Amino acid sequence: AAAGLDRDSVLLLVGGARGITARFARTVAAASRCRIELLGRTPVPPPEEDPATAGAAGRDELRKAFIASGMKSPAEIERATSAVLAEREVRETLAALRESGSHARYRSIDALDEEAVRAAVKEIHAEHGRLDGVVYAAGVIEDKLIAEKSPESFRRVFSTKADGARLLLDALGALPESPRFAVLFGSIAGALGNRGQADYAAANDALEELGRRWSTEDRRGLTVHWGPWAASETNSGMVTPELMRSYAARGIKLVDPEEGPLSLLRELAWGAPTVHAVVAAASGW
Repeated sequence: AAAGLDRDSVLLLVGGARGITARFARTVAAASRCRIELLGRTPVPPPEEDPATAGAAGRDELRKAFIASGMKSPAEIERATSAVLAEREVRETLAALRESGSHARYRSIDALDEEAVRAAVKEIHAEHGRLDGVVYAAGVIEDKLIAEKSPESFRRVFSTKADGARLLLDALGALPESPRFAVLFGSIAGALGNRGQADYAAANDALEELGRRWSTEDRRGLTVHWGPWAASETNSGMVTPELMRSYAARGIKLVDPEEGPLSLLRELAWGAPTVHAVVAAASGW
């Protein structure tokens, strides 16, 4: 209630229905039962999984199922396996949101497709007559040292974060009224840096300025530089096992999967509106 979210509110999350985006959506749904719109790159999954793979419990069993079906290319097997796991996660997220009492819908959209993003934002607002808050959580990593990093790779990593967030905020500007808040999911790499992540750190740093420029007296742009999350939350996220070991060596502990989303809700409810960037670590803000 203090964050201004109730059953009639509409929250838009861009960045998929997986990983920490899904975790935050579930927390919001449990707390407010608001209407939730999700945009992500994963294709919209069919209602039911193909019986040929439905009995395969995990990645290894899925690989065996695809090999048994006659698939031979290792790359093709990995793509097919990852696609099934992604679709499962989207289904599970939507089911959990609906079980919490939220109306939830998922659309497959490229966050860098300006026309598609603008159309989706416009349609969501027109359908519900309101849009109370947005969360931008899209991102990719292609970790390499600067000496080995190509300009094309740098652009992919930087654009997915910075350009995608800019396109979303620009789309919000075309609405009759703005959401009360826009949360941009950054990374602790934007605050502390990280080996092999010059592009990713730069992109997350850029989010701060985008959120700050979007903010007015009536709306708040907030960049959350998340620390590394517990392993169960990063299967589709930005923290690899190697990064976790690196953070652990630097004394940076894992964010609790229950406390992380709650801490963001508390910040939206009671945080100072003039603060536009926070670092979320295991010990708190």
